[in-house]
Amino acid sequence: MKNIALSNLISLLVIAEKKLEKLRKEEAKARKKSTDGYKKYGKAAKTLATLTRHKTEKERKLRDIIFGWDEKAIELTEKIEKICAAILIEEKKIIQFRIQYAELLKETEAEIKADDEIVAQVFELNFSAATALERRNSYLNKHCFPRLVNGKGDLRSQITIDHSDGTRRAVMMTNSITIVAADLAARAKECIEKFFTDLRDHVLNMDPLTERLYTLTQKLLIEKTRFKVGPDLYVFLSINLDPEIFPELAEAQRLLKLSVRSEKTSSYIRLYEREDRNHPWKRISLFS
Repeated sequence: MKNIALSNLISLLVIAEKKLEKLRKEEAKARKKSTDGYKKYGKAAKTLATLTRHKTEKERKLRDIIFGWDEKAIELTEKIEKICAAILIEEKKIIQFRIQYAELLKETEAEIKADDEIVAQVFELNFSAATALERRNSYLNKHCFPRLVNGKGDLRSQITIDHSDGTRRAVMMTNSITIVAADLAARAKECIEKFFTDLRDHVLNMDPLTERLYTLTQKLLIEKTRFKVGPDLYVFLSINLDPEIFPELAEAQRLLKLSVRSEKTSSYIRLYEREDRNHPWKRISLFS
């Protein structure tokens, strides 16, 4: 809206300046006419005073000039005064328009600065929140969700971990953990398939660790097109893989950790706190 107001003020200012320029030309023209008329009057008076022959056509014209000057002078003076008054009005308008423009421009610049600050702060805060969310989920994938797999390799529906002071509790669940970053999951699948390809000719001569990884990664894929969310995935994400020994699997693990997103964080982790052991637990809202 302020941009429209600024544009309107500029238009009004341009119109007023053009009108002022026109009035000043009219004033200059009227003053010149007045000056020329006065000179003509003075010359006629001087000529008439030195005439030696009277009752001539020349004398009559000189007398018309002299006697007609008073009325013409009054007319020109009134015209000049009227033009000057109009000039004064337009000058005041221009000054007012310029003051309004300067004030509105200052307000507009302040609003732009405030808007820029809002956008910058929102982006910065969003980046901080996204970074914190990624760090939290990376930590959950590495340290918390593997605990959902029991000693027999079965997946529990949830696990509760309490702080030793009895005032904080974290509950991990498996009902909504999904891999939503399809591009990262696809790249991870390519790394695992390369791992399969490299070992295809050495299946019978694998050491126990490699064989375990080979078997585990085979279980991760459903028809070798997508990853199955379950205990095998959590076990794979929790293994400390040496990138020099298993480069493809280490890269696949890194990509899978990134692909487990947090859009529905509150559906698979809940946090609670209380003042002390005698008070009930209160759920803490999570951002997602």
